[in-house]
Amino acid sequence: MSSTTLDFYWGLSSLDANQRLESATQLISALVKFQEAMPSSKDMATTEEEMAKLCASDVSYAVKRLIKGLASPRDGARQGFSIALSELIARISCISVKLVLSLLWRYTEATNSMKGQEQRDMHFGRIFGLMALVQSGIIARKGTTSVEIRKIVMELASTGAKKSYLREIAYVTLASIVPELSKFDFRDEAISMFVAVALDKGAIETPDELFLAMCLRKAYPDYDWHSAFPHWHGKHMLSQKNANKLAPILSEISTEDPSLFSTWSPQLHTVWNEIFDLYFNKDRANEIVAGGAMEFDILWERVVEKGLFAPGASQFRRYWGFMVLERLLPHLNEDMVPLIMSPNILRNLSDNVSHSSKSPLVKVGMRTAEKLIEICESNTKIGLAVLTHLLNQKSLERPAGSSSGSLRYMMANRIVEKLDSEAIVGYVKYLQQVFLKPRIGSKGSSGVADLKTASNASSKFLDNQRSWTLEQMIRVAKFAQLPITDELTTSVLNFTIAHASFKQATAKGAAVPSGIPELDMQPSPALSAATSDYCSSALISFINDLTRLNTHASGASDDGKDQPESTADAATAPSATGRLSVGCSRAGIVWSTATIAKLLKDASKAKATIALRNFDDIKSVLEDMLKVLRLLESKCAEYAKASIVETALRFRALEMFLGNICVLVAYTSDPNVRAEYIEVLPDMKECIEKLVALLDTNSDAAKGKQAKNAKKAKSKSKQKAEDADGDEEGEPHPVDVLTDIIISLLAKDSTPVRKLCVQVFTPFASMITANGLDSIIGVLEAREGVSGEEGGNVETQIELMDDMAVDSDAEMGSGDDDNGGDDDEEEQPSSEAVDEELRRKIQEALGSAGDVDEHEVSASGEEEDFDDEQMKVFDDKLAEIFQQKKQMKQDIRDLKISFVNFKLRVLDLVDVFLTRQPESPLVLRLLPVLLDLIRSTTKDSRNKPIHDRAFSIATARRSKLPTGFETKDGLDLLANIHERARRALDKPTLTMISSVAIYMARAVVENDPSCESTIYDLYRASLSDFMTRKASQMIAEFFTTPANRTQPAHLLPFWRLAADAVTEYGHPLKTVNVFRQVQAYVLAAGIISNVSRLDSLEDAKAFADPTSKLLAGLQSAVLDTVKFALSDKNKNSTTGKLVIDQQRLREILQASSQLIIKCVRSKALGPVAKKALRSTAEWTEAFDAL
Repeated sequence: MSSTTLDFYWGLSSLDANQRLESATQLISALVKFQEAMPSSKDMATTEEEMAKLCASDVSYAVKRLIKGLASPRDGARQGFSIALSELIARISCISVKLVLSLLWRYTEATNSMKGQEQRDMHFGRIFGLMALVQSGIIARKGTTSVEIRKIVMELASTGAKKSYLREIAYVTLASIVPELSKFDFRDEAISMFVAVALDKGAIETPDELFLAMCLRKAYPDYDWHSAFPHWHGKHMLSQKNANKLAPILSEISTEDPSLFSTWSPQLHTVWNEIFDLYFNKDRANEIVAGGAMEFDILWERVVEKGLFAPGASQFRRYWGFMVLERLLPHLNEDMVPLIMSPNILRNLSDNVSHSSKSPLVKVGMRTAEKLIEICESNTKIGLAVLTHLLNQKSLERPAGSSSGSLRYMMANRIVEKLDSEAIVGYVKYLQQVFLKPRIGSKGSSGVADLKTASNASSKFLDNQRSWTLEQMIRVAKFAQLPITDELTTSVLNFTIAHASFKQATAKGAAVPSGIPELDMQPSPALSAATSDYCSSALISFINDLTRLNTHASGASDDGKDQPESTADAATAPSATGRLSVGCSRAGIVWSTATIAKLLKDASKAKATIALRNFDDIKSVLEDMLKVLRLLESKCAEYAKASIVETALRFRALEMFLGNICVLVAYTSDPNVRAEYIEVLPDMKECIEKLVALLDTNSDAAKGKQAKNAKKAKSKSKQKAEDADGDEEGEPHPVDVLTDIIISLLAKDSTPVRKLCVQVFTPFASMITANGLDSIIGVLEAREGVSGEEGGNVETQIELMDDMAVDSDAEMGSGDDDNGGDDDEEEQPSSEAVDEELRRKIQEALGSAGDVDEHEVSASGEEEDFDDEQMKVFDDKLAEIFQQKKQMKQDIRDLKISFVNFKLRVLDLVDVFLTRQPESPLVLRLLPVLLDLIRSTTKDSRNKPIHDRAFSIATARRSKLPTGFETKDGLDLLANIHERARRALDKPTLTMISSVAIYMARAVVENDPSCESTIYDLYRASLSDFMTRKASQMIAEFFTTPANRTQPAHLLPFWRLAADAVTEYGHPLKTVNVFRQVQAYVLAAGIISNVSRLDSLEDAKAFADPTSKLLAGLQSAVLDTVKFALSDKNKNSTTGKLVIDQQRLREILQASSQLIIKCVRSKALGPVAKKALRSTAEWTEAFDAL
């Protein structure tokens, strides 16, 4: 052996990969030269002795040393030695597989006497040795027998089964042997051996086995795989018939035996390399066609969406899911976006983007999201496709109060920065083409990325793809952050109108030009009835969304092309900004008006076939309504130009109101819904005509006074209009009629209509009268099964209540509510009234089944028995009767739920009124109604939404206060609120009532400052109730919170209240119990904590006397309390316990000291406090004793 090669071995274990390669290269070069000097021979060395004869001594030494070094744990020894071994045995032709295996088995044998780490080193060494053997290629040399192959396969399978951390690499090594099997005469025998040993006779349960099976089937498709894998169907392992097996295998949940799986690794399993190569390597496209592999989207949905990202999946599987998603991103195109933007994937991405931890799962999620964003930024089509999926994902919204960006905000903002109008228009045109000619994935030579027209696709596929493309278009047009132009919005709107309203006429199989640009290209295949209906429903939703959106926010320029005809050109400038920009184009055209105008205009063309049901019946109605819409449009433009914005907003609201209802009438597919809304249109038209006259009158009066005093003119014109309306006896105010119409529409189960009603009510909230408010109050006071309160008008007491009353009367007994289940009926069977209707139906069933006459009774008094046929008829009749009864009960429950929803919608109007008109004196009429509603629904689980909504409205903080009301009315309401507080059911309710009391107290004082003494009397009476009545629900915060929220100038009543609390109730036995006595001190200390705010007053002399009284009374009360605590009287005669224990006394002294410190440190009242506090001998004696 030459000493010149020894130095090379040291470099093989270096951590530097370049140094390892350099050392291996030098070593192999030297050894090859030594071997070339040996006599040539065609013999194969199968033993060490033969190797010593055929190989140079340095080569023999190198083979054994390199094999020994495979088990070394030092630095990079395994990598370096395996590389050198693989290259050496490949270059030396006389070395056989049998020789390498014998040496490898000798030098890497793990014995029981070894330590755990030593055994692991041996296992790794053997695996590296076998990898080197396979990679060298000598396995295909002449002389290799099935014995050696079996030995390798059994060793690798055994190692993978025993050591889970070596399982994947063991099967990867087995897979690398597969291509070499074709070189052996015993190929089929070797394949059978692979199946029997490594694949457990075809029972494939792990990703490793799946990978090996895929490699085998790909290399040898002519083998009898149906017999080898009896539980797997189709020509390919990824056949759709095997989809149910693949998901659990790739998620590693296919068996209950954890030992079959590899140890979790942050690296994606090797089987995914094979899967992605199959689907995205164009050279293997024919394999997909011939083998019958499933479509990639099906595999993705089954394995990734519903497997790795399934709800409840472990963090390890979700980690793999992100790795798979990251692997897919380089192959992503716009048609594959729906795969990666599925609900489960979006939820997991969003959770990790918004999470603040630095776990591996969060890191890989952030990395995947970042790569997706980079792709979206570089490819605008993909960016828009991703963006549109994010737009309506409410679960991805940024949490309230959260400063961290959500997935939606992070991705949307960065994608939008890279988009321009041209890219958006191109994407919309692409979607329109897909809608007209849907496309599916092709299995041609170009792989899965190729698309072809879906001429032979199923109708369900066509409907789904067309609905998806239409949804994408609408989402783009609604997204205000994009640079959307009116031209683009109009294009999407007109496209939707055309395909929802018309069908292209044909003559002799050829399309006839319709004159409608959007129908120039005929859909192929033709639109189904389901797609047309979806277009109609999507149009209704689109119009309702546009009504609430300000599409001008993007600031994109618009050239005005393809805009609907308008008479509002003069309103362009005023409507471009502010509230007038909502729900219309930059030209001031309301989108619903444009929709009705285009529908009627295109319908007049004889060559277009109307697809809408019964359109001829409503055409004349829509034409009449369009005239009204044009009138409202011109009025809005007129007042917008004159800068009378409030009036313009009211005309705009009326136009959107009428226009949206007309769109609903035209495009709804439910004839009952259409009939309901058609009935409303005449009333709406009449109301709008009167409102137009009223608004013109008010605005004319306002114009004459505007230059002098705008606010005063508005008040006078309003009074003038009210007086004018009052002259017409019996004629309701137009705003009251509008309110009744809005309430009647709120009774209908339609979320878009509800939002529209609230939007229309908002600009008219300032014009509502007492009668209009009574309509709202009547609904809130109405109860289930009751036709309404006496003051309610026709529209307020809706038909819903009458129907409920009728249904309730039809019930057995006194009625059935949700809480009185079958148990109540069973407990009191004798108290139930007989249901005569049920009895009548049963008697009819008996008569029809048996035709038994009362006179045809046998002498024994027994009726004749039914035969089988009669009994069957009777059973069917009886089942039908009870099914009707069950359905009747369900209808009543549904009706009660509808009633709850109706009240919730009316509460939205209340919220709007209180928010927009907080200064209205009518607020005083709403507050007691809200309080009654809250109290009546406190313990009703079904009405809990009503309770919570009313509660939130009542407790909302409002900066402005009601004005212009009678002082007596305000004081009466405040007294009523205090009485409610004393009878409150729980603390949250009392806190809410306290908030309302503070609101009303501030309003009364602002309206009439002389009422401070009356407010003091009310709080004084509540204080007396708190201290002397055991059942009182009052708490100290009811008195301290108003003081904290009152202006310093109005704190005097609360100062007097604090003095009264200590002076009258701070002494022992003056309250109902000791706890209330302690609360008297706590209450006083809480009020006096505001003493520092008095420093801002110019003159705080008014607070001097109450402060002196307070401190003197405090000193006297504390002294009496201490004396009592030390006396024999401080003991309950019955229980023997202390009346004032140590804890209670400590609380009293603590509150007292805080109160005194606050007063003494005050700049305004410090001198007064020091003067009022005096130390006496009695005081000193008592505290010395304490």
